[in-house]
Amino acid sequence: MKDADPRRSGDGHSRPVAALDESLAELRELRDSTRKKALTISGVILAATLLLSLGALAVDGDFLAFVLVPGVILAVVAYTQMMRGVKLKYKKLVVPALLKELDPGLSYNPEGCIPKEEFRRSKIFSHSIDSYHGEDLVYGSYKGIPVRFSELKVQEKHSDGKNTTYHTFFNGVFMVADFNKDFKYSHWVLPDTAEAAFGQVVGNFLQKLRLPGHGHMTRLEDPAFEKKFVVYTEDDVEARYILTPKLMRTMLALSERFRRGVSKIGFAFMNSNVYIAIPIESGRDLFEMPSRGDLGAETARRTLEELKEILSVFDVMELDLRLWSKDRPYPV
Repeated sequence: MKDADPRRSGDGHSRPVAALDESLAELRELRDSTRKKALTISGVILAATLLLSLGALAVDGDFLAFVLVPGVILAVVAYTQMMRGVKLKYKKLVVPALLKELDPGLSYNPEGCIPKEEFRRSKIFSHSIDSYHGEDLVYGSYKGIPVRFSELKVQEKHSDGKNTTYHTFFNGVFMVADFNKDFKYSHWVLPDTAEAAFGQVVGNFLQKLRLPGHGHMTRLEDPAFEKKFVVYTEDDVEARYILTPKLMRTMLALSERFRRGVSKIGFAFMNSNVYIAIPIESGRDLFEMPSRGDLGAETARRTLEELKEILSVFDVMELDLRLWSKDRPYPV
């Protein structure tokens, strides 16, 4: 009898995870041995730094910081870099294997990310981009739809002339997918922070102020949707055709599901693609190998669930369904 599809066997993910058991056991040994070496090397650096610091203190107390601070930084960097190699091995081993089971059309680059210019062009955020870091790029075809997403941390610099700080305005997963429908104009569905902060009257006034490059504000007929989002568009007719009642309900559900404090999900529709910015919890890194403890099936299952959670966004938006054919004008 022919084996069933591994994606449908048992609990839906036991077989792909079990296939990794032997490799994960070897990786666990490598992780533990590397951590011991890294701690030893870092300890030697710190001990040498301490001796040099005592000497510097005896000669000139002002010279202490020039010895102590670089030594501590060097010890931390040495440990981090040694462990980073093992963490990359985990990602390269586990994530591609799990993606293959979810959809063989998907590929993975642990050190890649969505390009900064593409993030900027989406105009989901109007902040200046002064620091841009990303990783964990997944790309390819999911259920026949071209998709890409990666983890991003994007910051804006603030300076009062004396101090400079960096404000993180987006920390999460940035997604790009073929909307499977041609459209000519651009449209944005952004969190309605103005009404939430200032009330309906003031909020409505602030919403109507034009955002640079965002067309004009338009109001839709769904009161619940209007409370959560503000819609800007370059064409009202096309916006209403894209933002169907069903899609608006889906976007509302995603907004509730991925709300992280004050950070909320945002959407852009342009160039026949949909761009989605999903916040994640502060301090959370996706697809990471634990630094300590067990490294086995449960760890791989957590990584699998993270991948499923992200890919489910494409599922609930039903991007694989053709509501109207490409290369044909939408009905008016």
